[in-house]
Amino acid sequence: MAAKQYDWSKIAQNPKYLELKSRKRKFLFGWWLASSIYYFSLPILSGYAPALFKAKAIGVINLGYLFILSQFVMAFFVAIYYTKVANSEFDRLTDELVREFQ
Repeated sequence: MAAKQYDWSKIAQNPKYLELKSRKRKFLFGWWLASSIYYFSLPILSGYAPALFKAKAIGVINLGYLFILSQFVMAFFVAIYYTKVANSEFDRLTDELVREFQ
């Protein structure tokens, strides 16, 4: 059985593909920028404002520990949110594009 040949240059110029690529790029760049700023704020703040991280929050737990743990929560949130958006938007656009070229 021969594999179907696709005209990739035609697909790359298709408005649905360009919309998919644009939406995905905006989404990923925005979240990459936000999470990078959040991630790098830890070493910057701990270097320039160490008293902030030493402040007690709950018993022996200080704000530094809470900030570090919040980065794990942020990573899970971004992963879950990306999955939700990918399943609803990106997959729908991909399905429309695939149907058009079948």
